[in-house]
Amino acid sequence: MIEPPAPPEPPEGQQAEQGGLVQPAGLGLAGFQQADILKTEQIPCLSATGEASWLPTPEGVVIISQTCDVVRDNKEYLQVAPLVRLQGNSARQAAKGAMPGYVLVPEAGTNAFADLDHVATVSKQHLALLVPQRGVTSTQDLRLFGMRVGRRYSRFAFPDAISEWLQPLKGLVIEKSGRSASALGHVLDKGVESLRLECSPSWDNGAPYDLTLLVVVKAGLLPVHNEGEPPPSASATLARWLWDADGSLLRKPAPIAEKIVEVSPTTSLGDRLWLWECFAESLAAMCRPPASALPSVANSVAGGEFSSEVATAREVAYERILRSEEIDLEHLSPPLPR
Repeated sequence: MIEPPAPPEPPEGQQAEQGGLVQPAGLGLAGFQQADILKTEQIPCLSATGEASWLPTPEGVVIISQTCDVVRDNKEYLQVAPLVRLQGNSARQAAKGAMPGYVLVPEAGTNAFADLDHVATVSKQHLALLVPQRGVTSTQDLRLFGMRVGRRYSRFAFPDAISEWLQPLKGLVIEKSGRSASALGHVLDKGVESLRLECSPSWDNGAPYDLTLLVVVKAGLLPVHNEGEPPPSASATLARWLWDADGSLLRKPAPIAEKIVEVSPTTSLGDRLWLWECFAESLAAMCRPPASALPSVANSVAGGEFSSEVATAREVAYERILRSEEIDLEHLSPPLPR
């Protein structure tokens, strides 16, 4: 009788199990990392009826699990998302972070994104058969990729009524950010660290909400004055330009940003301070519901308007960071630590 041939030796790093199945000796994927691209033609998804189906992925998939989970032996599965290509305005908005369902994968092109609306859980044993291609190459891009993936699932859910109030501000920032030729775009990109919304005493108290827009700017942009002393005053010229006779703000964000860009070492401390204070106030004034809003929306903010405050990241107490919520504008600087 002819003896059957002996089974082949398992590849290095793998071990044979009963039944002839070949399994990895460890489930860690050394050399793989978050944002890597893997060439696979389809991934499993569940339909609306709960039935398993296959989603075509002609561009491959992107690893969205954190790198620490990718390389750990005790994790058997990873999450991946299809790599898709967006065109025109959709690609521009997604690259800014204005479409949270899409995360830029820069090494695959300026129009390449991980589609977070179609995430699949896949066995590491399958992924180990594929060759990873880097989706990001710099530490900064990898940090941004991870932050935007995490932001997709950790964003604070503002009440629907307040989301309508925030929409004009979001539209303005999304439109202007990244446009360095615009003074407003320059100030938003280079000066603003974060836009946060604070509710006093708590969101749990329900409407109407007492809200403050907290504009957190980079260190060194606000003049320092002694605590307990009144802040320095604006010059008479700037005061006439900023406020009417009743003290109401006359200017919108764009012209105030132009004045901020013109600030020089000879600009007085008072002018520097009040330009930023009024910039924050002008952003808060953008927060208005549409004229067609239901009364429940229009009356959801105490006093019918947001108050405002400007501070540097060094000045904002950690307790206050915990008490406020990041407005979902991912194209600004990464959110402050939680």
